[in-house]
Amino acid sequence: MGNYKKWTDSEIDYIRNNHTSIPDEELAVKLSQITSQNITMAMIRRQRRKLRLSKPRGRPNKSKSSPVVQNVVGTVSTEQTTT
Repeated sequence: MGNYKKWTDSEIDYIRNNHTSIPDEELAVKLSQITSQNITMAMIRRQRRKLRLSKPRGRPNKSKSSPVVQNVVGTVSTEQTTT
C-alpha cells in the first residue's frame, strides 16, 4: 500500500480559502513550496473532493476587451497605415 499524506489544518484551510480562485495545479505548486513536500495536483483534487469543495464548471469567461486583443489589433492597424 502507498503512503498517504496527513494534511495539517493550515494546509486544509489554504485549500478551502483558495480553491475557487487558484487552479489545482497552482495550489499544488504553492503548497509544495510552503511545506517543502511534494504535493501533486491529484493530491489537491482528492483532498478538495474529500472536503466537498467544488470548482465552477467549464472554462472561465474571458472579457472581450482583453489587453492582448487590444495590443494585437493596435499593431495590425498601425502596420496597415504605414504601408
